[in-house]
Amino acid sequence: MKRVAVFLLLILSIIAQPAGAQSLGPKAARKAAERLVQKVVEALAAQDFRKLASFVGDEGLKVSPYVLLDDSDVLLTRSEVERCAADPEVRHWGEKDGSGDPIEATCSRYFEEFVWNADYRQADEVLYNELRQRGNEVNNNHEFASDGIVVELHIRGTGDMAAMNWKSLRLIFRQGDQGLSLIAITRDVWTI
Repeated sequence: MKRVAVFLLLILSIIAQPAGAQSLGPKAARKAAERLVQKVVEALAAQDFRKLASFVGDEGLKVSPYVLLDDSDVLLTRSEVERCAADPEVRHWGEKDGSGDPIEATCSRYFEEFVWNADYRQADEVLYNELRQRGNEVNNNHEFASDGIVVELHIRGTGDMAAMNWKSLRLIFRQGDQGLSLIAITRDVWTI
């Protein structure tokens, strides 16, 4: 039911998009964000949350364990991202696909399990502002930041389970007074 409602909202948001809200084409988005993406990915790989926080804008960093972003997702302030490695607070990050069990973890544990769960520096494909529906979960990342840059770092599946063991990390940026800021991180995996 949630997916149907989100799908309808997605369609409405596309129809009702303000005339001034424009996203860059893939080439322009790559040119604008490629260096920043490399820095963000290196910070994630090193679990350098202080560095990661330096890329987060004033609106904070929304994180989702899946590709669908909604109001229930955790929104971390820049200072919360900065303290992530040592923060003992257990947050509710969403529900596990399939079981519906709660995802409850510290910030660093969440990032280890749901963000940097593969070496995305070795992505098979990197897309800039190219909407790609990979799995069966609604992907509303481009609507979330219709005037931003959505970068997908995709790792292809392997072996007999290639259609189900692929994974993507999406980094979402928005232009602000200080330049591009990281505003959201989602992941895309095969879901039930």
